[in-house]
Amino acid sequence: MTKHFPTRAAAYSCLLLMALLVAPQSHAQAPTKAAAPASLIRYVIIVSVDGLLPASYVEPDAHGLKVPTLRELAKNGMASRGALSVIPASTYIAHTSIATGTNPGTHGIVTNQAWDPLEKNQGGWRWYTEDIGVPTLWDAARAKGLKTALIDWPVTVGAKADAVVPEYWRASTPEDMKMTRALAKPPGILDAVVKRMPDFWKEFTPPDIKDRAATEIALYLIETLKPHLLMLHIFEVDHWQHEKAPWSPEANAAVENADAQIARVIASAKKAGIWQQTALVVVSDHGFTRYSKQVRPGVLLKEKGLVTMDDRNRLTDWKAVVVANTGTAYLYVKDPKDEATKRTLREIFEPLAGKLGTGVGRIFTHEQIVAMGGDPEAYLCIEAADGFLLTWGYTGELNSAGRGPAGHGFAPDHKDMKASLLIYGPSIAPGKVDGARLIDVAPTVAAWLGLKMEKAEGRALRVTIKGQRVPQ
Repeated sequence: MTKHFPTRAAAYSCLLLMALLVAPQSHAQAPTKAAAPASLIRYVIIVSVDGLLPASYVEPDAHGLKVPTLRELAKNGMASRGALSVIPASTYIAHTSIATGTNPGTHGIVTNQAWDPLEKNQGGWRWYTEDIGVPTLWDAARAKGLKTALIDWPVTVGAKADAVVPEYWRASTPEDMKMTRALAKPPGILDAVVKRMPDFWKEFTPPDIKDRAATEIALYLIETLKPHLLMLHIFEVDHWQHEKAPWSPEANAAVENADAQIARVIASAKKAGIWQQTALVVVSDHGFTRYSKQVRPGVLLKEKGLVTMDDRNRLTDWKAVVVANTGTAYLYVKDPKDEATKRTLREIFEPLAGKLGTGVGRIFTHEQIVAMGGDPEAYLCIEAADGFLLTWGYTGELNSAGRGPAGHGFAPDHKDMKASLLIYGPSIAPGKVDGARLIDVAPTVAAWLGLKMEKAEGRALRVTIKGQRVPQ
Protein backbone atom coordinates (compact mmCIF):
# COMPACT_ATOMS: atom_id res chain seq x y z
CA MET A 1 0.00 0.00 0.00
CA THR A 2 1.35 3.41 -0.94
CA LYS A 3 2.14 5.74 1.93
CA HIS A 4 0.54 9.16 1.73
CA PHE A 5 1.76 12.12 3.76
CA PRO A 6 0.80 15.72 3.12
CA THR A 7 4.05 17.28 4.29
CA ARG A 8 7.67 16.34 4.82
CA ALA A 9 7.42 17.57 8.42
CA ALA A 10 4.48 15.24 9.09
CA ALA A 11 6.42 12.32 7.65
CA TYR A 12 9.39 13.07 9.86
CA SER A 13 7.13 13.34 12.91
CA CYS A 14 5.57 9.96 12.25
CA LEU A 15 8.94 8.29 11.69
CA LEU A 16 10.14 9.74 14.97
CA LEU A 17 7.04 8.43 16.75
CA MET A 18 7.51 4.94 15.31
CA ALA A 19 11.12 4.97 16.43
CA LEU A 20 10.08 5.90 19.97
CA LEU A 21 7.48 3.16 20.09
CA VAL A 22 9.41 0.25 18.63
CA ALA A 23 13.10 0.93 19.21
CA PRO A 24 14.82 -0.72 22.19
CA GLN A 25 15.61 1.79 24.90
CA SER A 26 18.66 0.16 26.41
CA HIS A 27 19.77 3.38 28.09
CA ALA A 28 16.60 3.37 30.18
CA GLN A 29 15.65 -0.26 30.53
CA ALA A 30 16.96 -3.71 31.31
CA PRO A 31 15.60 -7.18 30.52
CA THR A 32 12.76 -8.49 32.65
CA LYS A 33 15.10 -10.90 34.45
CA ALA A 34 16.88 -7.94 36.11
CA ALA A 35 14.66 -7.70 39.16
CA ALA A 36 14.74 -7.03 42.86
CA PRO A 37 15.24 -10.03 45.14
CA ALA A 38 11.89 -11.61 45.97
CA SER A 39 12.34 -10.84 49.67
CA LEU A 40 12.45 -7.09 48.98
CA ILE A 41 9.24 -6.69 46.96
CA ARG A 42 6.39 -9.10 47.61
CA TYR A 43 3.50 -6.68 47.14
CA VAL A 44 2.80 -4.19 44.36
CA ILE A 45 0.16 -1.47 44.48
CA ILE A 46 -0.58 0.35 41.23
CA VAL A 47 -2.59 3.56 41.55
CA SER A 48 -3.68 5.10 38.28
CA VAL A 49 -4.60 8.76 38.63
CA ASP A 50 -6.42 9.26 35.36
CA GLY A 51 -5.08 12.25 33.44
CA LEU A 52 -2.45 13.23 36.03
CA LEU A 53 0.11 15.47 34.32
CA PRO A 54 3.82 14.97 35.08
CA ALA A 55 4.10 18.68 35.90
CA SER A 56 1.97 17.94 38.98
CA TYR A 57 5.05 16.48 40.66
CA VAL A 58 7.89 17.81 38.47
CA GLU A 59 6.98 21.45 39.07
CA PRO A 60 4.10 21.63 41.59
CA ASP A 61 5.06 25.11 42.79
CA ALA A 62 4.55 26.51 39.29
CA HIS A 63 0.88 25.56 39.58
CA GLY A 64 0.35 26.29 43.27
CA LEU A 65 -0.25 22.65 44.15
CA LYS A 66 -0.28 21.35 47.72
CA VAL A 67 0.79 17.77 47.04
CA PRO A 68 3.05 16.54 49.85
CA THR A 69 2.70 12.89 48.85
CA LEU A 70 3.57 13.40 45.20
CA ARG A 71 6.50 15.57 46.28
CA GLU A 72 7.74 12.77 48.54
CA LEU A 73 7.39 10.17 45.79
CA ALA A 74 9.25 12.35 43.29
CA LYS A 75 12.03 13.22 45.77
CA ASN A 76 12.64 9.83 47.39
CA GLY A 77 11.37 7.46 44.71
CA MET A 78 12.02 7.09 41.01
CA ALA A 79 10.24 9.64 38.84
CA SER A 80 9.61 10.03 35.14
CA ARG A 81 9.31 13.49 33.62
CA GLY A 82 6.83 11.98 31.18
CA ALA A 83 6.08 8.43 30.06
CA LEU A 84 5.07 7.64 26.47
CA SER A 85 1.39 6.69 26.21
CA VAL A 86 -0.21 4.74 23.33
CA ILE A 87 -2.35 5.50 20.29
CA PRO A 88 -4.88 6.85 20.94
CA ALA A 89 -3.83 8.24 24.30
CA SER A 90 -7.16 7.48 26.02
CA THR A 91 -8.30 5.76 29.18
CA TYR A 92 -9.38 2.23 28.30
CA ILE A 93 -6.73 1.77 25.65
CA ALA A 94 -3.89 2.98 27.86
CA HIS A 95 -5.02 1.15 31.01
CA THR A 96 -5.06 -2.12 29.12
CA SER A 97 -1.54 -1.40 27.88
CA ILE A 98 -0.46 -0.74 31.48
CA ALA A 99 -2.01 -4.06 32.52
CA THR A 100 -0.59 -6.17 29.68
CA GLY A 101 2.66 -4.56 28.60
CA THR A 102 1.42 -4.53 25.02
CA ASN A 103 0.27 -1.97 22.48
CA PRO A 104 -3.44 -1.59 21.62
CA GLY A 105 -3.10 -3.38 18.29
CA THR A 106 -1.89 -6.43 20.22
CA HIS A 107 -4.21 -6.46 23.23
CA GLY A 108 -7.30 -5.50 21.18
CA ILE A 109 -8.73 -2.63 23.26
CA VAL A 110 -8.15 -0.08 20.52
CA THR A 111 -10.85 2.47 21.46
CA ASN A 112 -12.81 3.34 24.58
CA GLN A 113 -16.16 2.49 23.05
CA ALA A 114 -16.98 -0.93 21.65
CA TRP A 115 -16.98 -1.45 17.88
CA ASP A 116 -20.49 -0.42 16.91
CA PRO A 117 -20.72 1.34 13.50
CA LEU A 118 -24.53 1.15 13.37
CA GLU A 119 -24.83 2.36 16.98
CA LYS A 120 -26.92 -0.56 18.21
CA ASN A 121 -25.00 -1.02 21.46
CA GLN A 122 -26.41 2.11 23.13
CA GLY A 123 -23.02 3.68 23.69
CA GLY A 124 -21.42 0.64 25.29
CA TRP A 125 -17.75 0.78 26.20
CA ARG A 126 -15.13 -1.96 26.16
CA TRP A 127 -15.88 -3.08 29.70
CA TYR A 128 -15.24 -6.81 29.41
CA THR A 129 -11.97 -8.57 30.21
CA GLU A 130 -12.73 -11.34 27.72
CA ASP A 131 -12.04 -8.81 24.95
CA ILE A 132 -8.39 -8.48 26.00
CA GLY A 133 -6.41 -10.62 23.59
CA VAL A 134 -3.31 -11.26 25.74
CA PRO A 135 -2.63 -12.22 29.38
CA THR A 136 -2.84 -9.46 31.99
CA LEU A 137 -0.80 -8.83 35.11
CA TRP A 138 -3.57 -10.28 37.24
CA ASP A 139 -3.64 -13.39 35.06
CA ALA A 140 0.10 -13.84 35.52
CA ALA A 141 -0.15 -13.28 39.27
CA ARG A 142 -3.02 -15.74 39.56
CA ALA A 143 -1.02 -18.33 37.61
CA LYS A 144 1.67 -18.09 40.29
CA GLY A 145 -0.84 -18.40 43.10
CA LEU A 146 -0.68 -14.76 44.19
CA LYS A 147 -3.67 -12.80 45.46
CA THR A 148 -5.00 -10.00 43.25
CA ALA A 149 -7.45 -7.09 43.60
CA LEU A 150 -8.84 -4.73 40.96
CA ILE A 151 -10.76 -1.58 41.89
CA ASP A 152 -12.47 0.47 39.19
CA TRP A 153 -9.79 -0.57 36.71
CA PRO A 154 -11.05 -0.34 33.11
CA VAL A 155 -11.88 -3.52 31.18
CA THR A 156 -12.23 -5.74 34.26
CA VAL A 157 -15.81 -7.00 34.08
CA GLY A 158 -15.33 -10.76 34.36
CA ALA A 159 -11.67 -10.54 35.40
CA LYS A 160 -10.35 -13.61 37.20
CA ALA A 161 -8.99 -11.94 40.30
CA ASP A 162 -9.57 -12.58 43.99
CA ALA A 163 -11.36 -9.25 44.37
CA VAL A 164 -12.90 -7.18 41.59
CA VAL A 165 -15.03 -4.05 41.65
CA PRO A 166 -15.08 -3.26 37.93
CA GLU A 167 -15.65 0.06 36.22
CA TYR A 168 -19.07 -0.35 34.63
CA TRP A 169 -22.23 1.62 34.03
CA ARG A 170 -25.23 1.50 31.74
CA ALA A 171 -28.05 3.88 32.63
CA SER A 172 -25.91 6.34 34.60
CA THR A 173 -28.56 6.33 37.31
CA PRO A 174 -28.69 4.85 40.82
CA GLU A 175 -29.88 1.62 39.16
CA ASP A 176 -26.27 1.07 38.13
CA MET A 177 -25.36 0.62 41.79
CA LYS A 178 -27.32 -2.64 41.73
CA MET A 179 -25.25 -3.85 38.80
CA THR A 180 -22.08 -2.84 40.62
CA ARG A 181 -23.11 -4.86 43.65
CA ALA A 182 -23.91 -7.85 41.44
CA LEU A 183 -20.58 -7.70 39.61
CA ALA A 184 -18.37 -7.06 42.64
CA LYS A 185 -16.57 -10.00 44.17
CA PRO A 186 -16.19 -11.57 46.59
CA PRO A 187 -19.89 -11.22 47.41
CA GLY A 188 -20.54 -8.74 50.21
CA ILE A 189 -17.32 -6.80 49.68
CA LEU A 190 -19.14 -3.50 49.20
CA ASP A 191 -21.33 -4.07 52.25
CA ALA A 192 -18.14 -4.43 54.25
CA VAL A 193 -16.84 -1.15 52.83
CA VAL A 194 -20.09 0.62 53.76
CA LYS A 195 -19.46 -0.35 57.40
CA ARG A 196 -16.19 1.58 57.19
CA MET A 197 -17.63 4.45 55.14
CA PRO A 198 -21.37 4.94 55.81
CA ASP A 199 -21.78 7.52 53.01
CA PHE A 200 -20.11 5.21 50.49
CA TRP A 201 -23.04 4.96 48.07
CA LYS A 202 -23.35 8.74 47.89
CA GLU A 203 -19.90 8.80 46.36
CA PHE A 204 -20.03 5.58 44.34
CA THR A 205 -22.77 6.02 41.75
CA PRO A 206 -21.36 4.75 38.44
CA PRO A 207 -20.04 6.40 36.39
CA ASP A 208 -19.81 9.29 38.88
CA ILE A 209 -17.38 7.67 41.30
CA LYS A 210 -15.44 9.81 43.72
CA ASP A 211 -11.79 9.03 44.38
CA ARG A 212 -12.37 8.76 48.12
CA ALA A 213 -14.93 5.98 47.67
CA ALA A 214 -12.84 3.93 45.23
CA THR A 215 -9.83 4.31 47.50
CA GLU A 216 -11.85 3.12 50.49
CA ILE A 217 -12.38 -0.20 48.70
CA ALA A 218 -8.63 -0.46 48.17
CA LEU A 219 -7.94 0.24 51.84
CA TYR A 220 -10.36 -2.45 52.93
CA LEU A 221 -8.71 -5.00 50.64
CA ILE A 222 -5.16 -4.04 51.61
CA GLU A 223 -6.00 -4.53 55.26
CA THR A 224 -8.04 -7.74 54.89
CA LEU A 225 -7.00 -9.60 51.74
CA LYS A 226 -3.42 -8.24 51.61
CA PRO A 227 -3.21 -8.82 47.84
CA HIS A 228 0.19 -9.25 46.24
CA LEU A 229 -1.07 -7.13 43.34
CA LEU A 230 -3.64 -4.36 43.76
CA MET A 231 -4.65 -2.07 40.89
CA LEU A 232 -6.72 1.03 41.69
CA HIS A 233 -8.08 3.56 39.18
CA ILE A 234 -9.23 7.01 40.33
CA PHE A 235 -10.37 9.66 37.88
CA GLU A 236 -11.61 12.92 39.37
CA VAL A 237 -8.49 14.64 37.99
CA ASP A 238 -9.47 13.58 34.48
CA HIS A 239 -13.05 14.73 34.99
CA TRP A 240 -12.16 18.23 36.15
CA GLN A 241 -9.47 18.73 33.54
CA HIS A 242 -12.09 17.93 30.90
CA GLU A 243 -14.60 20.24 32.52
CA LYS A 244 -12.43 23.18 33.55
CA ALA A 245 -8.96 22.59 31.97
CA PRO A 246 -5.66 21.65 33.60
CA TRP A 247 -4.45 23.98 36.37
CA SER A 248 -7.92 25.40 36.94
CA PRO A 249 -8.89 25.69 40.63
CA GLU A 250 -11.18 22.68 40.26
CA ALA A 251 -8.55 20.53 38.54
CA ASN A 252 -5.91 21.51 41.09
CA ALA A 253 -8.27 20.58 43.92
CA ALA A 254 -8.75 17.18 42.28
CA VAL A 255 -4.97 16.66 42.05
CA GLU A 256 -4.61 17.57 45.72
CA ASN A 257 -7.41 15.15 46.58
CA ALA A 258 -5.70 12.39 44.58
CA ASP A 259 -2.52 13.15 46.52
CA ALA A 260 -4.45 12.59 49.74
CA GLN A 261 -5.82 9.27 48.47
CA ILE A 262 -2.31 8.03 47.64
CA ALA A 263 -1.28 8.95 51.18
CA ARG A 264 -4.18 6.90 52.51
CA VAL A 265 -3.05 3.90 50.46
CA ILE A 266 0.47 4.11 51.90
CA ALA A 267 -0.89 4.43 55.43
CA SER A 268 -3.14 1.42 54.87
CA ALA A 269 -0.22 -0.72 53.66
CA LYS A 270 1.68 0.26 56.80
CA LYS A 271 -1.34 -0.61 58.96
CA ALA A 272 -1.59 -3.99 57.23
CA GLY A 273 2.08 -4.70 57.97
CA ILE A 274 3.06 -5.12 54.30
CA TRP A 275 4.60 -1.74 53.52
CA GLN A 276 8.23 -2.77 54.03
CA GLN A 277 7.86 -5.27 51.17
CA THR A 278 5.67 -3.09 48.95
CA ALA A 279 6.43 -1.18 45.76
CA LEU A 280 3.97 1.59 44.92
CA VAL A 281 3.53 2.59 41.28
CA VAL A 282 1.62 5.81 40.60
CA VAL A 283 0.83 6.16 36.92
CA SER A 284 -1.49 8.01 34.59
CA ASP A 285 -2.81 7.06 31.19
CA HIS A 286 -2.41 10.24 29.13
CA GLY A 287 -1.84 13.96 29.21
CA PHE A 288 -4.19 16.81 28.30
CA THR A 289 -4.26 19.60 25.75
CA ARG A 290 -6.54 22.59 25.36
CA TYR A 291 -8.91 23.10 22.45
CA SER A 292 -11.63 25.53 21.44
CA LYS A 293 -12.93 24.05 18.17
CA GLN A 294 -14.08 20.68 16.93
CA VAL A 295 -14.22 18.92 13.58
CA ARG A 296 -16.78 16.29 12.56
CA PRO A 297 -15.01 14.28 9.83
CA GLY A 298 -18.07 12.07 9.29
CA VAL A 299 -19.76 15.00 7.53
CA LEU A 300 -17.23 14.66 4.71
CA LEU A 301 -17.94 10.93 4.40
CA LYS A 302 -21.66 11.65 4.08
CA GLU A 303 -21.04 14.28 1.41
CA LYS A 304 -19.14 11.68 -0.65
CA GLY A 305 -21.87 9.06 -0.27
CA LEU A 306 -19.79 6.72 1.88
CA VAL A 307 -22.53 6.33 4.48
CA THR A 308 -26.28 5.71 4.17
CA MET A 309 -28.65 7.44 6.61
CA ASP A 310 -32.36 6.97 7.29
CA ASP A 311 -34.89 9.80 7.61
CA ARG A 312 -33.86 10.26 11.26
CA ASN A 313 -30.20 10.64 10.30
CA ARG A 314 -29.31 7.24 11.73
CA LEU A 315 -26.60 5.23 9.99
CA THR A 316 -28.02 2.19 8.18
CA ASP A 317 -25.11 1.16 5.96
CA TRP A 318 -21.58 2.26 5.20
CA LYS A 319 -18.62 1.93 2.92
CA ALA A 320 -16.43 3.78 5.41
CA VAL A 321 -17.00 4.97 8.97
CA VAL A 322 -15.29 7.24 11.49
CA VAL A 323 -14.54 6.25 15.08
CA ALA A 324 -13.52 9.43 16.89
CA ASN A 325 -11.17 9.30 19.86
CA THR A 326 -11.15 13.06 20.56
CA GLY A 327 -7.59 13.78 19.50
CA THR A 328 -7.53 11.19 16.75
CA ALA A 329 -10.10 9.38 14.64
CA TYR A 330 -9.83 5.99 12.95
CA LEU A 331 -11.29 5.54 9.46
CA TYR A 332 -12.49 2.03 8.63
CA VAL A 333 -13.40 0.58 5.24
CA LYS A 334 -16.14 -2.04 5.27
CA ASP A 335 -14.77 -4.07 2.35
CA PRO A 336 -10.97 -4.45 2.53
CA LYS A 337 -10.92 -4.86 -1.27
CA ASP A 338 -12.79 -1.61 -1.88
CA GLU A 339 -9.97 0.41 -3.41
CA ALA A 340 -12.34 3.10 -4.67
CA THR A 341 -13.44 3.95 -1.12
CA LYS A 342 -9.85 3.94 0.09
CA ARG A 343 -8.90 6.32 -2.69
CA THR A 344 -11.84 8.60 -1.82
CA LEU A 345 -10.76 8.75 1.82
CA ARG A 346 -7.27 9.78 0.82
CA GLU A 347 -8.65 12.38 -1.55
CA ILE A 348 -10.82 13.81 1.23
CA PHE A 349 -8.29 14.07 4.03
CA GLU A 350 -4.82 14.38 2.54
CA PRO A 351 -5.42 17.92 1.22
CA LEU A 352 -6.68 18.98 4.67
CA ALA A 353 -3.74 17.71 6.71
CA GLY A 354 -1.65 20.53 8.08
CA LYS A 355 -3.71 23.19 6.32
CA LEU A 356 -4.56 26.15 8.53
CA GLY A 357 -8.17 26.20 9.74
CA THR A 358 -9.14 22.67 8.67
CA GLY A 359 -8.61 21.23 12.13
CA VAL A 360 -6.75 18.25 10.65
CA GLY A 361 -3.14 17.98 11.73
CA ARG A 362 -1.52 14.72 10.67
CA ILE A 363 -2.61 11.62 8.76
CA PHE A 364 -1.29 8.13 9.50
CA THR A 365 -1.62 5.38 6.91
CA HIS A 366 -2.54 1.80 7.70
CA GLU A 367 1.09 0.72 7.75
CA GLN A 368 2.01 3.55 10.08
CA ILE A 369 -0.90 2.79 12.40
CA VAL A 370 0.28 -0.80 12.71
CA ALA A 371 3.90 0.29 13.26
CA MET A 372 2.75 2.57 16.09
CA GLY A 373 0.82 -0.25 17.76
CA GLY A 374 -2.62 1.06 16.82
CA ASP A 375 -5.68 -0.73 15.47
CA PRO A 376 -4.65 -3.01 12.58
CA GLU A 377 -8.22 -2.92 11.25
CA ALA A 378 -8.12 0.84 10.60
CA TYR A 379 -7.31 2.11 7.12
CA LEU A 380 -6.36 5.68 8.10
CA CYS A 381 -5.95 7.65 11.29
CA ILE A 382 -6.32 11.41 11.36
CA GLU A 383 -5.09 13.58 14.21
CA ALA A 384 -6.60 16.91 15.17
CA ALA A 385 -4.58 20.07 14.75
CA ASP A 386 -3.63 22.16 17.77
CA GLY A 387 -6.70 23.77 19.30
CA PHE A 388 -9.10 21.23 17.76
CA LEU A 389 -10.67 17.90 18.62
CA LEU A 390 -12.42 15.31 16.45
CA THR A 391 -15.99 14.32 17.20
CA TRP A 392 -18.68 11.82 16.18
CA GLY A 393 -21.57 12.13 13.75
CA TYR A 394 -22.30 12.45 10.03
CA THR A 395 -24.62 15.45 10.06
CA GLY A 396 -24.32 19.02 11.28
CA GLU A 397 -21.47 21.46 10.92
CA LEU A 398 -18.06 20.28 9.80
CA ASN A 399 -16.32 22.82 12.07
CA SER A 400 -17.87 24.25 15.22
CA ALA A 401 -17.09 25.43 18.74
CA GLY A 402 -15.59 22.80 21.04
CA ARG A 403 -17.56 21.13 23.81
CA GLY A 404 -15.05 21.77 26.56
CA PRO A 405 -11.69 23.30 27.30
CA ALA A 406 -9.35 20.28 27.23
CA GLY A 407 -9.03 16.69 26.07
CA HIS A 408 -6.71 13.89 25.00
CA GLY A 409 -6.70 10.90 22.63
CA PHE A 410 -3.89 12.15 20.38
CA ALA A 411 -0.88 10.19 19.15
CA PRO A 412 1.56 9.53 21.99
CA ASP A 413 4.28 11.80 20.59
CA HIS A 414 1.97 14.82 20.86
CA LYS A 415 3.66 17.43 23.03
CA ASP A 416 0.91 17.35 25.66
CA MET A 417 0.17 13.61 25.87
CA LYS A 418 2.94 12.44 28.23
CA ALA A 419 1.72 10.33 31.15
CA SER A 420 2.93 10.29 34.75
CA LEU A 421 5.02 7.54 36.34
CA LEU A 422 6.36 7.36 39.90
CA ILE A 423 7.85 4.31 41.64
CA TYR A 424 8.21 4.40 45.42
CA GLY A 425 8.68 2.19 48.43
CA PRO A 426 11.08 1.15 51.19
CA SER A 427 13.19 -0.82 48.69
CA ILE A 428 13.22 1.84 45.96
CA ALA A 429 16.20 4.19 45.83
CA PRO A 430 15.74 7.78 44.60
CA GLY A 431 16.41 8.37 40.92
CA LYS A 432 15.01 9.18 37.51
CA VAL A 433 13.15 6.96 35.08
CA ASP A 434 14.16 7.97 31.57
CA GLY A 435 12.54 6.79 28.36
CA ALA A 436 9.61 5.08 30.09
CA ARG A 437 6.59 3.84 28.18
CA LEU A 438 3.27 2.70 29.60
CA ILE A 439 3.91 -0.73 28.04
CA ASP A 440 6.93 -1.02 30.36
CA VAL A 441 4.87 -0.99 33.57
CA ALA A 442 3.64 -4.59 33.43
CA PRO A 443 7.06 -6.13 32.65
CA THR A 444 8.56 -4.10 35.51
CA VAL A 445 5.97 -5.33 38.00
CA ALA A 446 6.29 -8.86 36.63
CA ALA A 447 10.04 -8.76 37.24
CA TRP A 448 9.53 -7.79 40.88
CA LEU A 449 6.97 -10.51 41.54
CA GLY A 450 8.60 -13.18 39.41
CA LEU A 451 5.72 -13.39 36.95
CA LYS A 452 5.78 -14.53 33.33
CA MET A 453 4.57 -11.96 30.80
CA GLU A 454 5.62 -13.72 27.60
CA LYS A 455 3.42 -11.62 25.30
CA ALA A 456 4.67 -8.29 26.66
CA GLU A 457 6.10 -5.84 24.14
CA GLY A 458 7.52 -3.53 26.79
CA ARG A 459 10.61 -4.20 28.89
CA ALA A 460 11.33 -3.99 32.60
CA LEU A 461 12.45 -0.51 33.58
CA ARG A 462 15.79 -0.17 35.30
CA VAL A 463 14.70 0.58 38.84
CA THR A 464 17.36 1.15 41.47
CA ILE A 465 16.88 -1.07 44.51
CA LYS A 466 18.43 0.09 47.75
CA GLY A 467 21.63 -1.79 48.41
CA GLN A 468 21.61 -3.29 44.91
CA ARG A 469 22.28 -1.72 41.53
CA VAL A 470 20.46 -3.41 38.70
CA PRO A 471 23.09 -4.40 36.10
CA GLN A 472 23.56 -1.98 33.20
